[in-house]
Amino acid sequence: MGRVLKKHVNDILFVTVGYTLGGSERMIQRIAPCLKDRGYNVRVLAFKEWGPISEGLREMGIECISLFGQGRFDYRILWRYFLYLLRFPPDIIIAFLYRVYIPTRVLGWILGLPNISSVRDVEVWMNPLERFLDRLTAPLSFAIYACSRAVSLFLKEKVGIPDKYIVTILNGIDTDAYQIKVARDKKLRNLGLEVDKFVVGTVSRLHEPKKGIKYLLDASHLLQKEMDFQLLIVGEGRDEKQLKEMAKKMGINATFLGKREDVPELLQVMDVFVLSSLYEGLPVSLLEAMASGLPVVVTNVGGMPEVVVDGKTGFIVQPGRAEELSERVKELLLNKELRRRFGSEGFLRVKKEFSLDKTVSEIEQLWRNSESRFILPHFP
Repeated sequence: MGRVLKKHVNDILFVTVGYTLGGSERMIQRIAPCLKDRGYNVRVLAFKEWGPISEGLREMGIECISLFGQGRFDYRILWRYFLYLLRFPPDIIIAFLYRVYIPTRVLGWILGLPNISSVRDVEVWMNPLERFLDRLTAPLSFAIYACSRAVSLFLKEKVGIPDKYIVTILNGIDTDAYQIKVARDKKLRNLGLEVDKFVVGTVSRLHEPKKGIKYLLDASHLLQKEMDFQLLIVGEGRDEKQLKEMAKKMGINATFLGKREDVPELLQVMDVFVLSSLYEGLPVSLLEAMASGLPVVVTNVGGMPEVVVDGKTGFIVQPGRAEELSERVKELLLNKELRRRFGSEGFLRVKKEFSLDKTVSEIEQLWRNSESRFILPHFP
């Protein structure tokens, strides 16, 4: 039998790896202020250093904490994390990403703190030991919330976590934040791009092979033999240098912008948005593109088919197939009415099905429906 922790939830601690501009961190940046507006005291703790997300959160009056971890395997942060929780225990912890939610489960069990594990991706990289640890510690989470049905299925079928521990809460965004007016020609000139050429773009971490940027470059190489357009790649990552060299060698008209904080404006200068990933959870950048009214071409992986309706809000292609990707982008570039229709339908779909308010309400219901009966099991 588990212990019953009777507690009203008022103080919420979000925990993540770092304050970078990744999809998980951007979701915290959206969710935390909404919960604060609903009357909760909200804090955010990161294992690593400060970054753009922490600056934005502090401006909203949310306390941000850093454990100043160095590198991938800085085990000193576990002791710092334990001491922080011991000194400033929250009512509930929401831990994002594997490297954070595994220690959170164990420390939560030791200290009697209920925690929610937020799983953001189809973690194909997990080895047998990592999957075993995920299964072993799963009962120590009050709930495991997956950002898409594909992630939930992965946890059940590939990791072996029982269905009773998992809840699917789809990512959501505020569509109004992406309905902005931008002086397109001026913005393009400021970026060093030509105003009279189509712009095919993506917003992604440059991590291969996961993000499949190689296939986007291959598709662009094929398409540039038939059409004149510009490729705009927004984002940074460990493979940025390699991908730039690849684009240069192929002779592709590609601009790499690196990390940017003006993503809503950049989306407004694109004609078609592409995600060529080999695996995903439910990318925030896809929701942002559709909220901006962009037609999209995405691969049939993770939660992307849960967002995109093939032939209605965009096109879905098989991963790793540059020729198919090229043909679908070409079809959109040649058909202005199709781009307009897909963009309009995509915006309406995101506004209705993937709203930030809906996401936050479903997260809140995890404890509102269960207040005064949190169950913390004994270690299995």
